[in-house]
This record gives sequence, C-alpha cells and structure tokens, in this order.
Amino acid sequence: MQELSHVNKRAYEYLMRVGPHRWSRAYCPVRRYRGMTSNIGECMNNCLRYARQLPIMLVEYIRDMMQKWFHECREAASKNTTQLSQWATEKLTKKNEKSHKYTVCPIDHVNFNVKDGEKDGLVNLSEKTCSCREFQNNLLPCCYALAAIRYCKKKKIVDFCSDFYKTSNWLESYSGVIFPVGHPSEWNTPEEVRSEVVLPPEWRPQASRPRKNRVPSAGEHGRMTRYCTICKKSGHNRQNCPNPPADQQTNVPEP
Repeated sequence: MQELSHVNKRAYEYLMRVGPHRWSRAYCPVRRYRGMTSNIGECMNNCLRYARQLPIMLVEYIRDMMQKWFHECREAASKNTTQLSQWATEKLTKKNEKSHKYTVCPIDHVNFNVKDGEKDGLVNLSEKTCSCREFQNNLLPCCYALAAIRYCKKKKIVDFCSDFYKTSNWLESYSGVIFPVGHPSEWNTPEEVRSEVVLPPEWRPQASRPRKNRVPSAGEHGRMTRYCTICKKSGHNRQNCPNPPADQQTNVPEP
C-alpha cells in the first residue's frame, strides 16, 4: 500500500477509505477462493458442444458423461496412498521445502514467532492461524505454520489441514453411483403419460447464425488485437491499408 500511495495517491486514499475487507481476500469476512474463473463452465461448454444440438438426447448424454466421470474420480481417489489429496500434498511439499530456511522462536507451547529474513509470522497452532492470514484462509498450513509444526516434532502436518483436503473426503465426494435408465422398451410408462402428445415449442428462427460460443465474463480479456504490418495500426491489414508506403504510392500508374 505504501508503494501504491507513491504511484497513485487517489487510488490509495479510496482503498483505505472503503476498507481492506472489500478488496483484500485476507481481510474478507467470508471465506472466498483466491481465484475468479469460469474454467468449469468452459469445460462443460466444450464437452456439450455437440450434444446440446440434440435436445432430446441431451439429458441422457449428460447422465452418461457424469457416470463416467464419477467412476474415474472414484478410482483416482481410491488409488491415492496419502492422507491428503494429490493437490494438497504437492502444495505442502513445496511450502515445506521453503520453510526449512525459517527460524522459529517459540513464545509458548502453541504460539510461535517465525522469521524468514524479511518479515515475521506469528503462528497459533491451537487456533490454526497465522499473521499472514494464509493459514486460516486456505485452511492449509502456510510456510510459517509448517516451520512451527516441524519445531514441535511430535505434531503431524495432516492434523492441521482441513478435512476438505483429505483423501477420505475426496473419496466420499464421488461415493454416489449413477445408474443408467435402461432402454426405452423396458420403461414402465403410465398410460396417461404415454398417450400425451408432446409438441415442439413455438420457435421463430433468427436471421443470423445461431450463437455457439459462450459470452465472455465481465473483465475477461477478449481476443488478441491484430495490427497492420505496414502502419502498425489496428482495424485493417496490409491489403487494405489506407497509408501504404511511399514507394507503393509512386508506382501506381496514372489513369
């Protein structure tokens, strides 16, 4: 914030006036993830790009796809040999290597002042908090907390991780089984449903081509802007450049 005050004082004053709880994840009163992304929406949009053109078969296509995904995720979780998920294990391994350079100064049996050479981290292992606020926000030990846990020797890192990251919860998330609905000839359909005639909805085709690509989110960057190789400006290419080089202008024959 001190650097921001030197670069843009108005922005610094505005951010300090509204409070860090409105723009900083570390001070947000509710738990929020550190990234804002629509990757899962883009993934589903890509998986259903062909099936969504067949509305009658769309539901069965999604059911079949989910059945396959649940089985694959359940198999991956059952083959995991660690108490934590693969993602959490990799994160903690990198942080643990970094924390070996830290110096731990115990305050009492639960509070520790951990130094990394630049700033200190005040860790409370009983409340699972750190002054850097990463410990309580991610529910996963930060570098300072890992150094304090290692200093205690008898404590295990997994005991300070949230159940969200444990393999048991990972496996339980995909414990549900999705069964097929069977062939239509095997369905026990009531007579009142079978006799009902379902008509397609009234639909008027639009003049333009139907949209297939998703609508970009607010704040998302669009496609790369292309520039003319002659004048270096956007909006056209070298074939229709309004400012051709001087040698091309002189070689144009007179009518």
